[in-house]
Amino acid sequence: MFRKKPFISFKGFFDNLIKKTKTRQKDLVEISLPGLCIKVSRNMNLKIPHELTVVVPRAEIRKNCLNSDCTKYDYELVYSSITVVHAPRHPLAGPSSSASLKLPKNLNHKNNCFQQTHE
Repeated sequence: MFRKKPFISFKGFFDNLIKKTKTRQKDLVEISLPGLCIKVSRNMNLKIPHELTVVVPRAEIRKNCLNSDCTKYDYELVYSSITVVHAPRHPLAGPSSSASLKLPKNLNHKNNCFQQTHE
């Protein structure tokens, strides 16, 4: 007679092997600007979700003409505060502080300012 139990054990073993080697998070970010190339690649097996953020708040490219017909020129490249962050995503600690804001009793609704009384 043929027993099914060893087959099930092998199937479970291979399923677990596939789960352990399967990559859960994979990202690729590539930024190419004149004179600058940033490439970040993530291929990780983590249970905690991570975020990959790239921020380029300011990139300026200026062409300065050195003569009247602009046959001679120079370029100025300005990159400011380029940030690449790889961080775990954290759950929210609770509701935002503005959601639980209680207005004080001495708030003047006509001009939205506090009125202090000294007694």
